[in-house]
Amino acid sequence: MQKSFLIIGTYNHLPEGCSDLELETVYQYCYRPFLSVLNRFPDIQATLFYSGSLLRRLEAKHPEYLMLLEEMSARRQIELLGGGFYAPVLPLIPGTDRLGQIELLTTYLRKSFGKRPRGCWLSEYAWEPWLASTLQTCGMDYAFLSRSQFAASMGDGAAMAPVVTEDQGRCVVIVPAWDCCADFPSPRGFDEAWRDIDPSPGTELVTIMTRGEAIRELWERSGLESPDLYMELSLAALRKLALEVETTTPSRFLKARRPTARAYFPGSANPDFMRAAAGPVPGRSASLRNAILRYAASSALYSRMHYVHILIGQLRGDRSRKKTAAEDLWKGQCADAYWLSPRDGIMEPRVRRAAFGSLIDAERTTRLKGAFKPGIIRADLDFDGMKEILFQGTDLNAFLHLRGAALFELDALRARKNLCDLFNGQPDGDRCQRSSFVDRVYPEDPLVPNAFEPWLGDSGALSRGVYDEIQGEALPGGAAFTRDFILERGGNAHVLSVRKEYAFNRKSVHVRWTFRSRAAQRVEFWYGAEFNLAVLDADLESISADGVPLEGMDAGGHGWFRAETASRLAFKGGDRADSLSLALGKPAALSLSPVTAASASGGEIRQGWSALAVWRLCLEPDGEWSTEATLSLYD
Repeated sequence: MQKSFLIIGTYNHLPEGCSDLELETVYQYCYRPFLSVLNRFPDIQATLFYSGSLLRRLEAKHPEYLMLLEEMSARRQIELLGGGFYAPVLPLIPGTDRLGQIELLTTYLRKSFGKRPRGCWLSEYAWEPWLASTLQTCGMDYAFLSRSQFAASMGDGAAMAPVVTEDQGRCVVIVPAWDCCADFPSPRGFDEAWRDIDPSPGTELVTIMTRGEAIRELWERSGLESPDLYMELSLAALRKLALEVETTTPSRFLKARRPTARAYFPGSANPDFMRAAAGPVPGRSASLRNAILRYAASSALYSRMHYVHILIGQLRGDRSRKKTAAEDLWKGQCADAYWLSPRDGIMEPRVRRAAFGSLIDAERTTRLKGAFKPGIIRADLDFDGMKEILFQGTDLNAFLHLRGAALFELDALRARKNLCDLFNGQPDGDRCQRSSFVDRVYPEDPLVPNAFEPWLGDSGALSRGVYDEIQGEALPGGAAFTRDFILERGGNAHVLSVRKEYAFNRKSVHVRWTFRSRAAQRVEFWYGAEFNLAVLDADLESISADGVPLEGMDAGGHGWFRAETASRLAFKGGDRADSLSLALGKPAALSLSPVTAASASGGEIRQGWSALAVWRLCLEPDGEWSTEATLSLYD
């Protein structure tokens, strides 16, 4: 009877932002048991991918693990795969970054293990047809796509065998893989997956891959006393199949059986990513980039990443600085921060913060010491056809959008974080809770200011409207906007206007609002200023209003706060870099609420805080009313 060949392997990566404790837990329950048990089965070969960022952390914490990898690689029991160093979704990042990330990991593997990888692992199995030429340029001979991607392109009845694909005449081999975590009703071990696949007689090759971090779940489900015992029984079950199947590595198999069949694959990814890309809209084309558009937080991070890429591209003459900035940029391209994966991904503030922190580091590296001067530039940062106003300072960045004239990014450079970086599962729009200095107009008395849902009762005349930037005025270090709007109240339509002036200082953003009535009669309404701040419990020692600590609102608190009048809100951090304050020019009805997002694993993940200040306005014909607010960092 002709034997079938079996490729088994794991892909291993932890997102940037994971703590050392999390790394140690995954190491003890997943990485160590798999490799140490595999080492005791020298007749079973495996193909392994580790992101470069994970290998660096293992090298620092568990150098013995890399020694074992080197030993097993030297005796050709394992084959190590290349790919993006920080495990990005390759189709979502610029071409030069794709090449750079792959070459960085290739260089690391060659120096550490003495062998250049010949195969590439694609994070989330994300594929676009033009990746073939990129991979071939990087010296990669093959890559993996999932069984579902093969079936979608070639039909359910097509043979799951390696094929050649090309782009611009450059060819790579695509190997079909059954994924233990995605291609079965529930996660499977290698032996269970083999039994479920039950390949037909004459099947030449079966490839089974699994996420390395899933080993703990498989062990816990098995009821066995340790993950080591679980892996030993799983590999022993494979060994019993020696008469009908032989394990191999992709390079060894392809060297003896180079495929000649050709195929082309459309842009696709694993089923979870494709569901995220398709979104809730029936029949929507599942372009990979739709996953970016689905949430305001992912769209903001994606836009910021491309902006930093442009800044680095403008560097001239300093290769060392450009190299440092590029690697910080690549670190900020970690796939987990850009989409809502079953493991939460972008929902985790620490994952987004790590990405934003790396992008901030990259931007600061592009600034030439002694030559950088704070100032304002205008650029279409979010690719919506409108130029945003970008203030870049020494201690903070403040980015404004004409829609709402709101502050959509506030970077505390010393703390390496974006204080507008919140996630609540809403698309980019009025409810995304990602901006500060958001203008709310309430025709009726909101009774109790509601920071949890500040859009309730808002006419949307300002929060969703596009402001006009006032040009030609002497506004050093600032920007001014104006908007006319109509307020329906008491059956009458009242014409009003607002002027909104920003002043950027070294450590603060100051805003002054001036409302003017153009109505023929007296008009009454309520104005609210909304502030969303990505201040995490781990950063906080206390929260106070007008100097009085708020009970139950400090780190770990889940309460709400409302005051009929307040002038100052302060967040005190454990480190001064994590402190900030909001000062109001006139006392306002003030409310404060935590912003949370529901996790896929149950429970809620704290994202930060939303504050809403509300004033009652009564304007006579041609009357004016003004107030101001200052958001200060490190205060």
